[in-house]
Amino acid sequence: MKTWLSLITIAALAACSPAQDEAMPDADPATPDDMADIGTPEQEVAEEEAASPPGTDIYLFALDWSGEAPVLGASLGGVTRPGYDNQPFFTDNGGLLYTADDETGETDIWHLDLASGETMPVTQTPGESEYSPRIAPDGRLSYIYQPPGGYAGNAYLANPDNSDREPAEALAPVGYYGFSGDMSAVAVFHLGEPMTLQLIDRTTTPETVTHIADNPGRSFFRAGRGPALYVTLADEAGVHTVHALNTQTGELREMFALPGASQDFAVAILPDDRITFIAVHEGQLVWRAWGGWEPIGAIDWLTGVTRLAISPDLSTLAVVAEE
Repeated sequence: MKTWLSLITIAALAACSPAQDEAMPDADPATPDDMADIGTPEQEVAEEEAASPPGTDIYLFALDWSGEAPVLGASLGGVTRPGYDNQPFFTDNGGLLYTADDETGETDIWHLDLASGETMPVTQTPGESEYSPRIAPDGRLSYIYQPPGGYAGNAYLANPDNSDREPAEALAPVGYYGFSGDMSAVAVFHLGEPMTLQLIDRTTTPETVTHIADNPGRSFFRAGRGPALYVTLADEAGVHTVHALNTQTGELREMFALPGASQDFAVAILPDDRITFIAVHEGQLVWRAWGGWEPIGAIDWLTGVTRLAISPDLSTLAVVAEE
């Protein structure tokens, strides 16, 4: 499989043809970004296996700051090849992990060096797929592993070169996940009818699985130094509300609703440990400011915007949109 980095000028980006809105087509094999939109996965797997992964690209932008207020800066390029490029995660050493498919429809984890623009595969596993790459709190690579013939698996941990990989939890099928800071627990988006948010205690044998809530979203972010993860839950109207999940007690604390029909957001942890939330609404990047959402820059030439990620040094924003 080959991947290309496209260093895109603002003019070239603005000339991109608009695609359809946020709903994604079914995929073969089912990608986790599709799973959040599937109401009854067991009934629709056959349909998913007959289709192709959706075409998505990753766009990078500079982020400027005025105190705790972010401002959208210049375009910095991105990953814009034909096919599925999604689920960006910034590393501490100037890299971007992401998921990319190949001509077989299988996916691997890739790494983009932000300084040089070079890309290279992190996983190369014929017959298998990996999704949702992250660097776990203990420094290991983590991802969702999809076994041959499957459409979702469980969370895995591995060395940065994908050696010595092992399951981080046994519950499957899982689409998204987030580890506690001490790695003792992992919260997961469990596929089923309905979709559920499950909290797994990794310190027990066998692991202890606790049902937390129904209808979670696909975003999982650690909340700085404490034991909390930020997740979303959807109501009957499809509005996603951000909650803080205490990974030690399982307690959920409701915080605020995301704008519109969005279920994706990004978290910036400021130097003084304050938290800033960024989302997308009606072609605008917005941030959670003093009890409401305020615009920070227009990206209305992108369509079907979903996943967002912010680099640890707060200088760069990744935005996933349709091709």
